Amino acid sequence: MSLLRSLSDGLRALFRKERIEGELDEELRGFLELAAEEKMKQGMSRKDALRAVRLERSNLEVTKEEVRSARWESFLETCWQDLRFAVRMLHKSPGLTAVAVLTLTLGIGATASIFSVVDAVLLRRLPYRNASRLVSLYEDRSSTGFHRRQFTPANFADCKAQTALFEDVAAIDADRFYNLTGNAGTPERLSAEGTTHNLFSILGVQPVLGRVFLPEEDTAGSEHVVLLSYRLWLSRFGGDRNVVGQTVLLDGEKYSVVGVMPPWFSFPNKDADLWVPTAFTPQQLADRGAHFLTIIAALQPGVGVAQANAQLRVLSQNLRHQHMDIMRFVDGFVAVPLQDVYTQDVRGGLTILLVAVACILLIACANIANLLLSRATVRQREIALRTALGAGRARIVRQLLTESAVLATAGGMLGILLTKASFTFLKVLIPEDLSLTVSLTFNLPLLAFTILISLVSTFLFGLTPALRVSRTDVNESLKEGARAGSGPRNKSLGNLLVVGEVALSVVLLVGSGLLLKTLANLRAVDPGFRSDQVLTAQIDVPDIKYPDFARRTQFFQAVLRRVRALPTVTSAGFTSVLPFNWKSGMGGFLGMAGFQPDEVVLPDLQYGALDRVVSPGYFEAMRIRLLRGRLFDDHDGPDAPSVAIINGTMARKFWPNEDALGKRFRFTLVGGSFRLFQIVGIVDDVKEMGLDEPPKEEMYFPYWQAQGNYMVPSTLVVHTKGDPTSLAGAVRAAVWSVDPDQPVSKVVTMDGVLDREVGLRGVQAVLLGGLAALAMTLACVGIYGVMAYLVTQQNHEIGIRVALGAHSRKILGLVLAHGAKLTATGVGVGTAAAFLVTRLMRSLLFGVTPFDPLTFATVALVLTVVALAACYIPARRASRVDPIVALRFE
Repeated sequence: MSLLRSLSDGLRALFRKERIEGELDEELRGFLELAAEEKMKQGMSRKDALRAVRLERSNLEVTKEEVRSARWESFLETCWQDLRFAVRMLHKSPGLTAVAVLTLTLGIGATASIFSVVDAVLLRRLPYRNASRLVSLYEDRSSTGFHRRQFTPANFADCKAQTALFEDVAAIDADRFYNLTGNAGTPERLSAEGTTHNLFSILGVQPVLGRVFLPEEDTAGSEHVVLLSYRLWLSRFGGDRNVVGQTVLLDGEKYSVVGVMPPWFSFPNKDADLWVPTAFTPQQLADRGAHFLTIIAALQPGVGVAQANAQLRVLSQNLRHQHMDIMRFVDGFVAVPLQDVYTQDVRGGLTILLVAVACILLIACANIANLLLSRATVRQREIALRTALGAGRARIVRQLLTESAVLATAGGMLGILLTKASFTFLKVLIPEDLSLTVSLTFNLPLLAFTILISLVSTFLFGLTPALRVSRTDVNESLKEGARAGSGPRNKSLGNLLVVGEVALSVVLLVGSGLLLKTLANLRAVDPGFRSDQVLTAQIDVPDIKYPDFARRTQFFQAVLRRVRALPTVTSAGFTSVLPFNWKSGMGGFLGMAGFQPDEVVLPDLQYGALDRVVSPGYFEAMRIRLLRGRLFDDHDGPDAPSVAIINGTMARKFWPNEDALGKRFRFTLVGGSFRLFQIVGIVDDVKEMGLDEPPKEEMYFPYWQAQGNYMVPSTLVVHTKGDPTSLAGAVRAAVWSVDPDQPVSKVVTMDGVLDREVGLRGVQAVLLGGLAALAMTLACVGIYGVMAYLVTQQNHEIGIRVALGAHSRKILGLVLAHGAKLTATGVGVGTAAAFLVTRLMRSLLFGVTPFDPLTFATVALVLTVVALAACYIPARRASRVDPIVALRFE
């Protein structure tokens, strides 16, 4: 009989019992009639034949019972009986049941919640065609401090030609911005992605309206076309399905809308509003000096990432030999799986959180196991009686496991509700650029995982207590006056579980302490500027409206005059790159007279440093400290001698034995030409690459003299005496008074920029800290339960001690000493485990070692104090035992 048929018959027997019994009676009567007919053929009368058959077959009720026990229906009926009995028993102990279900809800809910993020971000493939074969290509420039740098157009063309390695290769220019005007709306600055036409076919993504780019539209001089994001289509065009074919004005030029992308699509980052063809010219495809392309490639079937990297290494070496003058610092090309690109910053943190909630689940299960062991104290007489009446050990274990399964099911169901409720908060753990592509949903894998951990929990906390209780000595347990559960086994198991809980809590508390200390260290880092009372706003000046250098600088000057005239403004300036916003931008320069690098090199060797273009007033607004020399002023115009300001790191590296002030160097301008700049100032280092990264060499140029860098996009920085957020409207009005069609976007305070830099780490640290606090609470509840159980078990012994003259302080000390022993053992084991685990967190830490003695000592002290406080209530109860009541039982 198939399992499905057996299950169907079992359920039928449960809900149609009378009908099944009638069918069994009819079947047995038919059997008796057939047997009687056989005897009647031998010459017996019907009456005698029926009597003979009944004598041979014994009692029909016994036969019925044998038939029932041999069928699948019997197993389901027994399970149903166990389930009803388990619900009744748990209903009789509402306090224990509530504590157990709440504990399991927290354990299962927390585990499922973090798993939902891990599943969505790390396990679930990106929603693209052949996502496992998609890679992103980078130029490796480790020798200059940039492990992954964007590609140049010429290097992209060379990689695209590797057809044996790649199925197809696409390029993205992610540094484009357009001002959208017209269309019955205010001017709006949009983030655009220039893409080669084959990007969408590589990803396997089709628009919800219209079509993607055609190959002929991705050529220089072709008609302007654009793809809209779903978000922009709704917000700016009201979801008009006739938008395809319409014309929009981007930077004053007409673009024809050819399609609208799906709601979840925002590639390669979440801010993408538009996609336009790159339309490279032959001259651009020959350029190996401009690093601005993000490369997406699909590997050929059967080609792995390791094989691809080996061949890319050979290709890059060949190109380096051919173009040594410009590819001197290119150490190689590297392919990184696309999913790893998006998840590299969160993988370590999510793994730690998943381990943490697994520890929470183990602690919860240990707690409930202790509760069930304590409950066994009052159930041993019941178990002994059932054993005496014929119940086998397997039957008793099954009954007790059913009770555990009921608890786990209730905890799992409530855990599901907790998981769904946590999605609102946990979505901050999703990388920003995946926030539209990936969503937290309660899907089938998450449901299966929740059911799995509920089943595992049942065995974790239910099996050992069930096996212990099933070993009850019938004779001892049924003796009148016997104290059930007083053997050493239950005590030692409970003690072992408490030690394990405390040890796991130590590991979690140490891990969270290190992350919280890291967060504090990051916030204490001097970024090289002052973020308070500073407002920033991004302004993208379009090439079409401001085609030449002079008109751009006039616009900047006019905006600065109006902003500086605002009542509470103390200083204001423009910059091409705001700290933390673009962790790249290395420009090349050549050494001139007086240039003494650290090593002996060719005199024309090109070096690199971060390059930024700023206006007068920028350093004052950001309060970047001037170390030597002077800052830019209005005299550093286009006709004045070319000057530059460098940071302290650049001065120390390239002029280690002399003062860099007054030295000259040649800077590489767009197009490969050079210009001579003299250093007029040295400023403090700014943590451009991140608070936890060492400062890099950096050089600043006045925007009047940087014709090769038009500050696209540019950021206005304003320092004010009061609340910077109150200045936002006035700053917008000042810009619009110069150009009413100029969009102003990303108006945020510098404090907000700084908070965003540590935001993800902050969330991870706070979440792990909350989980560690929960673990400590559960561990202390476990200690309390064990100590309360111990006092209950030794109530008779304590009564004798008191009767013989033991002082209450002595009894209090004995109980506390036992609790302190368990706590000390757990802290010792947990400390040793933490020494092994925290070394895996090294990459997530900043300013603190994985073996920070202060963190370890603080955790041990706090946990010991809290655990002893949990022991105090049972100890105080023991010290107040009335010897008359305690001894009356005997």
